[in-house]
Amino acid sequence: MKKYLCHYGLLATIALLFTVSGCAQKNITPTWHLTPGAQKGSVNPDDLVFPDTNKAWQKGGTIVNHQDIAKIRVGTTKDELYKLIGTPHFSEGFNAREWDYILKFYDANNTVETCQYKIIFDDSYEGRIRDDEFFATEFYWQPASCGKYAQFKR
Repeated sequence: MKKYLCHYGLLATIALLFTVSGCAQKNITPTWHLTPGAQKGSVNPDDLVFPDTNKAWQKGGTIVNHQDIAKIRVGTTKDELYKLIGTPHFSEGFNAREWDYILKFYDANNTVETCQYKIIFDDSYEGRIRDDEFFATEFYWQPASCGKYAQFKR
């Protein structure tokens, strides 16, 4: 009996340690609504807030191809974004109105350019129970010149 109590006590302690350490991670800042107006589905470009790249959980970003970025349009759902460019690189939740990415592209000289990409979603979402979806409404790049990668040329 004592053997089982000791075993369960050890498991409970380990579970508690994992829970506490997960809550105490450093450099992870929620970005649910960093940009004023994002919770309403529309932002003023002058008010854009891009998160500090050092706060990303996906350090260094992801190399993506031009074809996948070119497929992202107004009306793209979060599920479709997962398939095209993966999960956001900061600690956004699924219910967040904005997602931020650090994306890397190869340019014509075969050098890598790093860009930040922000997607703003509509405000009509009413929840998974209603089988509702978030739809992308606005897209922003930092630096703005990275927008060229969203225009795929054949």
